[in-house]
Amino acid sequence: MKTIDLKKDLKPLYSASAARPALVQVPSMGCLMVDGIGAPESGAFQEAVGSLYSVAYTLKFTFKKEHSIDYPVMALEGLWSTDDPENWRAARRETWRWTLFIVLPDVVTAAHVKKAVADAKKKAKFPEFPPVRFERFTEGRSAQVLHVGPYATEPATIDRLHAFVREQGCRLRGRHHEIYLGDPQRSAPEKLRTILRHPVEKAR
Repeated sequence: MKTIDLKKDLKPLYSASAARPALVQVPSMGCLMVDGIGAPESGAFQEAVGSLYSVAYTLKFTFKKEHSIDYPVMALEGLWSTDDPENWRAARRETWRWTLFIVLPDVVTAAHVKKAVADAKKKAKFPEFPPVRFERFTEGRSAQVLHVGPYATEPATIDRLHAFVREQGCRLRGRHHEIYLGDPQRSAPEKLRTILRHPVEKAR
């Protein structure tokens, strides 16, 4: 059995400091993705999360059984925006636009994902299985920081991250990015750990 240790290989990208933000270089990675609109407590959001994990574990078990390759299912991640990207957290929650995704090892291809989606749909409990797809996601140079605590207290940490970006002579580009290292169904709100990331570029 061959093991691909994604958590070790990508450790700098999934082990941010809460004390001080840092700049990182995020490579191009294959991902399972699904898009939607609405608050995190909405049915559409919950179905998107469920569908992603359903396909992710279908892929994992298929590779272990058919290819003798084992790898961990990575953390859930989300890209967030609204019609006003600079002020997305102040917008009405039902207008939030999101892309949820899970990073995959390079051995997984679009063809593998297509089959896994078809297999997962057969066992799905959702009225409509959200359209999960394979996509290579490239983020490049980014700033990130670890937020510890409930999601509602993120704005202060986001402000620190944005201030750090300005201190580095950079500006924000792209979408706000969150990596959920904790499970809100199992962890106390004050113990939740979320990496907050935003792609950056040199300020002109």
